[in-house]
Amino acid sequence: MKKTIYTFFVIALLSSCDKEFLEKQPLNAVTTENFYKTSDDAVRATNAAYKPLMYNGLGQFGLCYYGNYLAGDATSLGDAADWAQIENNNITSDNGAVRNTWNAAYQGILRANLVLEKVPAIQMDANLKKRVLAEASFLRAVYYHYLILLFGDVPLITKPQTNPSDFLVARNSKEEVYQQIIKDLQSAEAGLPLTYPASDLGRATQGAAKAFLAKVYLYRKQWNEAASKAKEVIDSKVYSLFDRYFDNFELATENGKESIFEIQYASFLGGLGNATNNYDAPRGSGFTLDGGYGWSCPTKVFVNTFTTNDPRLGYTVFRDGDVFQGIPYSSSTSSTGYNSKKYVVGKGTNIGKTDDPKNYILMRYADLLLMYSEALNEAGKTAEAYTFINTVRARKDVNLALLSSGMTQTEMRTAIKKERTVELGMEGLRWFDLIRWGDAATYLKSIGKTNYKEGVSELLPIPQAERDINPKLTQNPGY
Repeated sequence: MKKTIYTFFVIALLSSCDKEFLEKQPLNAVTTENFYKTSDDAVRATNAAYKPLMYNGLGQFGLCYYGNYLAGDATSLGDAADWAQIENNNITSDNGAVRNTWNAAYQGILRANLVLEKVPAIQMDANLKKRVLAEASFLRAVYYHYLILLFGDVPLITKPQTNPSDFLVARNSKEEVYQQIIKDLQSAEAGLPLTYPASDLGRATQGAAKAFLAKVYLYRKQWNEAASKAKEVIDSKVYSLFDRYFDNFELATENGKESIFEIQYASFLGGLGNATNNYDAPRGSGFTLDGGYGWSCPTKVFVNTFTTNDPRLGYTVFRDGDVFQGIPYSSSTSSTGYNSKKYVVGKGTNIGKTDDPKNYILMRYADLLLMYSEALNEAGKTAEAYTFINTVRARKDVNLALLSSGMTQTEMRTAIKKERTVELGMEGLRWFDLIRWGDAATYLKSIGKTNYKEGVSELLPIPQAERDINPKLTQNPGY
């Protein structure tokens, strides 16, 4: 699948210098004075706002590992001290992975803010201007959504910071940030198209804005609003489930009919590739050009969540007896006897050692259907929730028995929780689900993660390096 967003030159915005002999810029330099003049500039600046999603801390070595490790669904082989802290719930405020996440999100916010400030003054096609501004609003909302989930209260910055004093900002309440997220997503859904031609495949769509808005409402327990917004996505008829579950994770079917929003990667383009293939592949297995590092080992507890007849286990986890690209899998390569499968693409003509083109999925249709079921059930409409959870279970090559009628709200809630665990397993959503359900403390202690501290472990620490340069930043409790 051709990647279209991040193949553009990433724009570096350079400031001028006070020294007279340095004031003259090279004729081909990109500066704040000669940029933001054309529609091409507007599109390139918007492309740059997408790019931090790819960085270490978010799309790569970020959301997926947080979601799997913190939930106890996976463990690493302990090579990286930063991730060992995270999976063991003994995170320090100088953790490098945590700081990468903070920095990547705020780089994305800065770039989105620049688009929203500079593009309105450009003389360009009105429809294209509306779209790029909507894309920037969507991206800013997504960055803030993940900052809130990971850090709680965070600084809300909606304008480019130009003076030194602008950088000394305090944390805003989650409620203030959520109100901005909702406003941004509403602006985005009003300005984004339903679909794109192939040349722009992968950009944020109206459906992506609505789906994230549904997720935000779900996290806020605004059940009717979440259900209403999810239904709008369903009623658009743009998305549907693949008959074959694993088509969500094949290179040939990326950005397909089940995809609502993916972080785009492209290999052999100078830093635009993904490294997850090599890091998730079983250690020394030969599945990848560098052998595989085996950083993501599903736990026995996670594997046991699946019923014996659920084919999604085989699509999610490498087990003894599996053969991948002609190479037998051996459980001896893993600390748990299993390895994660969904983001392992192996070897191929367009795959480097730590440079693969596999996208990371932030939102797919099955997630949206399960969110809709959950919102309906929590709103007291349990009878209406069956259709959508059963649609997921009835996918052609999953084909599990439909849930029996007559379930109570509590029984349906339990069924939805389990369905999210197995349908979306190893996709980085589990931790955030446990937190929003209020299940984290009880569940993690039940599986032996005794380092979990209620009132502390729900959030990551604010990076100490950020607090050193901005004394207005307070620390999360317990760090």
